[in-house]
Amino acid sequence: MSKDMLTRVIGCKSSFQIWDKGHAYFHAHTNAKARQLQSDLRSTTLDNRSVSDYLLRIQSLVDALTAIGDSVSPKEHLDIVLEGLPEEYESTVSLISSRFDELSIEEVETLLLAHESRLEKFKKKNLIFVNLLENSSGSNSPTLQPQANLAHQDSQFASFRGGRLGARHGCGG
Repeated sequence: MSKDMLTRVIGCKSSFQIWDKGHAYFHAHTNAKARQLQSDLRSTTLDNRSVSDYLLRIQSLVDALTAIGDSVSPKEHLDIVLEGLPEEYESTVSLISSRFDELSIEEVETLLLAHESRLEKFKKKNLIFVNLLENSSGSNSPTLQPQANLAHQDSQFASFRGGRLGARHGCGG
């Protein structure tokens, strides 16, 4: 018996008392651990993690709870996953929530990974666009050059039109 446990059972007169004190001690610690794991589970959010890391964190907490006898139902597991997602996942959350049949965690993971992939694709496109805009904010900006070219082309077109019209009208024709 460990020193910590020995100090808790000093004064016990029978093995039943020792067993009862040990049981009460470990039961209290197990309950405290379960409350802590439940709190961690409910406060887990995607934040700056990947979807895979997020789901793995939730699964490890669910497994830890199951190991101490406080299992999490598949529905509760799914609700926790959906609750921790940010607003940018709302369309996928709505899709999953509106289903009549309950999806498995594996099916939800597939949908979330696909959504994450699309978000990354759009973020890369936006980053490229922002970089182009930042690079073009100088005095010889590419965004201004096409406008200048258009103005130059418009003036050439106007003089061409005017010249052709003038030639047509000026020739007495």
